[in-house]
Amino acid sequence: MNAADDTRESRRCPGCQVVLPVSNWSGGPSGYNASPECAEVAGALLGYEVDHQAALGHLHQLRIDAYGAQHVGPQTRPITTVFALNGLYMYFERGSGNLDVRTAHGIMANSYSDWPVLTPPDQVGTLTAHAVLQAAPEGVRAVEHLLIEWARQVWEAWPGQDRQLVGDLTVQLVPARHFHR
Repeated sequence: MNAADDTRESRRCPGCQVVLPVSNWSGGPSGYNASPECAEVAGALLGYEVDHQAALGHLHQLRIDAYGAQHVGPQTRPITTVFALNGLYMYFERGSGNLDVRTAHGIMANSYSDWPVLTPPDQVGTLTAHAVLQAAPEGVRAVEHLLIEWARQVWEAWPGQDRQLVGDLTVQLVPARHFHR
């Protein structure tokens, strides 16, 4: 689906701001601040990841967290936002992968409940799940590269004080011995 070339009615995603042709997809935005069309793209990107599990499986949690941190809205639960940012923090600042992030989420969920309410910046990166999926014809390595760049943009778009807060919460709540290095 190429949003720029389509002449049908389109809709802007409230989270990432991508404009996509209106679809008939009935899946809904799955709790994210996302248009149904953007949620459909996120599902298609998951499908691409599953089809290329050997090459992209190590980025599964990063994809989830980039999408989550880019689609925070007024109805997003504070824990959801913190967890998405925690996954990005762990990948970019600690070099951690899927297992470490899921372990941290489990420990954090069971040891803390006063989650801060974080408000996303107006623009949470310029890349989107749609842009990553559009790289598929170039091959799995292009998708891998763009997915990492997308996640990096999302992480760096959040205010420094929010990134610091999430990093501090991670260090406070998750002892280093729990990481699988």
